Amino acid sequence: RAKSSLEGADFVIHADSGDRFAASSDIIEIHPQKRSFWSQVTGDVDLGYSFTSGNKQTSFNFGTTANYLSTKYFGSTSFTSNVSGQSGGNQTNLAEAQMLDGVFITRNSIVIGLADLLHSSQQDIKLRATFGGGYGHYFIHSNHQNLLWTSGVAYTNEEFESTEGTTAQSAEAFLGAQYQLFHFDRYSLHAQTLFYPGLTDAPRFRLTTNLGFSVKIAGRFHTKIQFLDNFDSHPPFNTKRNEFGISNSLGWTF
Repeated sequence: RAKSSLEGADFVIHADSGDRFAASSDIIEIHPQKRSFWSQVTGDVDLGYSFTSGNKQTSFNFGTTANYLSTKYFGSTSFTSNVSGQSGGNQTNLAEAQMLDGVFITRNSIVIGLADLLHSSQQDIKLRATFGGGYGHYFIHSNHQNLLWTSGVAYTNEEFESTEGTTAQSAEAFLGAQYQLFHFDRYSLHAQTLFYPGLTDAPRFRLTTNLGFSVKIAGRFHTKIQFLDNFDSHPPFNTKRNEFGISNSLGWTF
């Protein structure tokens, strides 16, 4: 509702504890405050499959995201899996889970925690586990786009398929950017990149990219195209430096 009880404050929220005033230009989104944690979680589930008769190649991809947002905290979790194979050939698979959580210390500044788990048969990675923490700041925070920059330090532990029982540990810095563009009734764009320069194994560095664009079909259903890339400048044991993939899927938003 509009109300000018305070200078520049033309929006008021009526609550049992009293009225709270704000400028409408400072309002980014309006969400109902629900009673339980789980009822405030939003996200989507995506599923895709393709088959080529000529070489009998199949590809299956699955992805899901879950997000939580309050006035003090935010959390984002994602999981992506891609499996492809060819008759008479080898099967390749990639699976990645990522969690990014934070606590707001000002309107646009946050303290963050990062966790990432990766398995990639093409890069010979049995499991790469990365855990870190740092600082983030929203340079753009509006009702149709967000731009978040992050930086910090991380610890990484790697296990490889071809060298069973051998692990590699390293300390890394990280610098990241996350951009979101959305038109609620039509489409949304999500882009994330994370750059990991090595601290204990310099000049090695890693770069991960995740780009997704979804278009609403009807109701809660949408179609999505996604690009993933994992690059390692100096992988241990001379394994493959880069893996990337493009997928198309149908999804449901919750």
